[in-house]
Amino acid sequence: MSRTCGECRACCIVLGFEAREDESPFRKAAGLPCPQLAACGCAIYAERPPVCRRFECGWLNAPNLPDELRPDRCGVLFCTNESALGPGHAVYAYEMRPGAADGRLPSWLMREIAREMTVVLVRGEEREVLTADPEVQYLFE
Repeated sequence: MSRTCGECRACCIVLGFEAREDESPFRKAAGLPCPQLAACGCAIYAERPPVCRRFECGWLNAPNLPDELRPDRCGVLFCTNESALGPGHAVYAYEMRPGAADGRLPSWLMREIAREMTVVLVRGEEREVLTADPEVQYLFE
């Protein structure tokens, strides 16, 4: 049984999206609701841009995670993307409400993931990098 977004609209508000050069133009600024966002979700979901189709919500794709970790419930949106720190991928944790990433479940999940791969915690303009190697953890802007 697969999960659904339910009432969550985190990705349509929190994330910024920009189409690739070879795609139809589409740009959405981070932190602002998408102009296609409607009460029922994406008003153009069936025809949504490729950049939106590529996005994969961590909670939707991990049925073993508790329901309380749905982004709108825990205040943190998890997704995997190309790492801004070098080759490979990282898990990005976008804090949607101040202090939400410090909650019991989000902080537990970030610690667990950081044992295996890099986690980039995004708190507004700050980025905190969490890895299994504590000497690599640092803040960058």
